[in-house]
Amino acid sequence: MEHRAPEMQNIEKQIKRHIYGKPQSAIACFPAGLGTIGQEEIESILNHLWFEQKFKSKCTLLKNEIRIENIHFFALSEMLMRSLCLSDLRLVLFEGNSPGREAFAARCRSIRWDYYVDSSMSLKIKVDSVASGAFHESGLKDILTDILKPRGIGVVSGENTRETTCLHAGLYKDKLTVSISLAGTPLYKRGYRGALSASAPLREDAAACAIRKAFHFSRRHKENLSIDTLWVPFSGTGTFVFEYLEYHYQHAPCLLNREYALQKMPLFRKENFAFLLKKARENSKLASRLAAENRLNILCMDPSAPANDALLKNIENFKKTCDRDNSDFIKPGESVFRENFLKLNTGDIADFMKKKLGNVFLPLNPPYGIRLKDRAAPGVFYSNIGKKVFELAVKLEKENHNLLGFILCPDEESWAAFGKCMRGTEMETYHFTQGGMDIRVCQFFR
Repeated sequence: MEHRAPEMQNIEKQIKRHIYGKPQSAIACFPAGLGTIGQEEIESILNHLWFEQKFKSKCTLLKNEIRIENIHFFALSEMLMRSLCLSDLRLVLFEGNSPGREAFAARCRSIRWDYYVDSSMSLKIKVDSVASGAFHESGLKDILTDILKPRGIGVVSGENTRETTCLHAGLYKDKLTVSISLAGTPLYKRGYRGALSASAPLREDAAACAIRKAFHFSRRHKENLSIDTLWVPFSGTGTFVFEYLEYHYQHAPCLLNREYALQKMPLFRKENFAFLLKKARENSKLASRLAAENRLNILCMDPSAPANDALLKNIENFKKTCDRDNSDFIKPGESVFRENFLKLNTGDIADFMKKKLGNVFLPLNPPYGIRLKDRAAPGVFYSNIGKKVFELAVKLEKENHNLLGFILCPDEESWAAFGKCMRGTEMETYHFTQGGMDIRVCQFFR
């Protein structure tokens, strides 16, 4: 082992010089259709870094990704640990011209793989060749595999493999970009969740984007809206609940029970990561203390017993991850009820909660009648939801309180049916895609 020590020391020096001493480029991935809010979150993090960087970064929103140029690796690590809206963050290893097969192989061999991967890691290679006549994607993958395997790096394929992380190679005409995921497991997999819904669950990154967009929308109508009650009528396994808590209390997802591929890479610096974890804990504790005087009411409601059971288990998992790092963090309460939102008299809610609602945030992701056993046509179903939401909005308005929320609609018929019921209410619609479905999101404020 001793004869390798000087070599390892030399690699450490090179990593310090070429990775931490020079600006890097990265690719951020986001839920389809939500790139604008993803870019806004990135810029917000870069403008409020826990450890100030010496470079001036630039973010550019492209069709399917956000390019980040001139960023310090420390700031990139912080973004990885703090982001709620991104699905992946990839470090660019190489970018340049690759006019043919031999050039492609030479470019890939020139990468200092010993900075990023070692023999303890396994990679899944994802390739994308667009408008390039040099070779097909399978050929590109074969070349990369031939380069990596002699280094003892495992290359895996298939849906059920346990890769350490993904290596991405994209060739557009003669321009080659090679990047590696610092996340490994997608960032929307937070780590606390024990059970998934059987009815097309909403991904956490999409939920986080929808919540962030809702508060941007509200600020156009009322500055500094303070939410007193989070009410999730179709709570399912709790995605909106946990994403709102992370957003509201600035609880970085790195404090939850997950690891990053970054932690297994040769370039990883444990002391830097530990510093960022410490700042994350301090930031969450401060936000919790500031919010302690205005305790958040949380009302989760779903008629499905299995959904309620899964939510309660996820609450316990979430609490455990928070207790481990931050005992002061305000956690979701026990306000989980097996109730049908459409059959509940909104006038009874205050008694139900045994406290005043105040300003309400109402995120709605209806299960399209599956859990409700509702056989009504989508238009009728969403019209009934709209009437109930409007009834609640009017009640709050009479008490000089506001209602902010949004509803996810699977088609134009359901969207139109809901909107017709919301007369006199400020509304705005945007779209995003999940699982091949075009989701219409109708935001509302009154």
